[in-house]
Amino acid sequence: MFKRSALTLAVLAAMTGCGSDSSSSDNSGDPITMSFKVSASNSADQIEYLIQQEDLKTDAISAQGAGYEQTSWNFYYAVGDTLFISGYGNKEMNAYQANDGGDLEKINTFLFDETPEVFGHIGSETLLATDQPRSGAHVPSVLYTLDAQTGQATAKTSYTIHHKDTGVRGEGTVAAASGLAVEGDKLFVAFHKWDDSAGGTNYRTDEQDTAFVAVYDYPLTDNAEPLKIISDERTGHIGVNGNPTNMIRLENGDIYTMSHGGVGAIAAGFSSNSETPSGILRINSGETEFDADYFLNISEKTDGGRIFWFSSIGGNKVLARILTANEAADQVSWSAFGKDFHTMKLVLIDLEEQTVTDVEGVPMHQKRWTSPLEVIDGKVYLSIETPDGAHVYEYDVATNVATKGAKIVGKTIKGFYDL
Repeated sequence: MFKRSALTLAVLAAMTGCGSDSSSSDNSGDPITMSFKVSASNSADQIEYLIQQEDLKTDAISAQGAGYEQTSWNFYYAVGDTLFISGYGNKEMNAYQANDGGDLEKINTFLFDETPEVFGHIGSETLLATDQPRSGAHVPSVLYTLDAQTGQATAKTSYTIHHKDTGVRGEGTVAAASGLAVEGDKLFVAFHKWDDSAGGTNYRTDEQDTAFVAVYDYPLTDNAEPLKIISDERTGHIGVNGNPTNMIRLENGDIYTMSHGGVGAIAAGFSSNSETPSGILRINSGETEFDADYFLNISEKTDGGRIFWFSSIGGNKVLARILTANEAADQVSWSAFGKDFHTMKLVLIDLEEQTVTDVEGVPMHQKRWTSPLEVIDGKVYLSIETPDGAHVYEYDVATNVATKGAKIVGKTIKGFYDL
């Protein structure tokens, strides 16, 4: 059973600091919840499923005869013991928890006008979600705040990031958020500058070779404007479209951002293809500027590779997917999101030591979307798609080795959750 709540507009009086994108727990044989995508279609009428399974090593994984249907293409983001699901087609966000018997229950649903596409969290208590300017219009963005214990929305706040309106459609720019993080009493919003043509989704801008973050007082007040916008020309726009971990906050309060860079940017969905290197920037805890002494140049560390996704696995470590140089794939728009080229490798990055190490046991693959990773009893589970099909891989945090596991009878698993 679930209850449909009305969205209240009360702003939270106080919040704790944002936690890391990973959590650690002892699974002890409990089933792992998975967001399962059946087919490669991205149509609004497709069906996805939440399924549960204990054995991810040998038993094939399928939604046949089991699971909880999820209409449309969905974003999945877990905070604490609650999984939030935001859909394109149904214009609603659902919250799921496991009951005392381990079965999933929908605890809340609320409707929205524009799909929240970018997410962040504060500890294990609060989900943050914001929309994007898909219409190209120069209108404020909306930040939703949700309680992870109840699944209910507690605030809906309008705010402005960046708008440049020339009066001629297609010649101005609008800001599209790509990452959210809260540290202390400040909210950090990474963003791209899209041109303001109808749809606003072609990533054309003269400033794509710069990283941008808007900084706000937090809690956010209605109609808020940035205290300032910080920028860095050592790398390009922060984040890749749809990734929920383009900006992460570690347990020590430092915030890291990832940028694909200019080389091969067409493959990652951008329009520019300059020589800007791919890299990782840092905002130190308590600061509101990029650390001028820190830049992890991914292009240099990976022989011309570009970071496509990363997610925290505890401490200063993140797992990342690196797009390797491929002359054919680099000239095909959005090829990194498709299945015609398998040009990604999985690496372990030590953000403090600035080292990049290939993960042993994982083949070259392709992967469009991944929920924030969870560390479950010392292991991380990933869906890896190769020309031979999709399989679960179990990554051992202690050894940096991954082992091929169960076959996925479907397109992919978008995330693994210990609820």
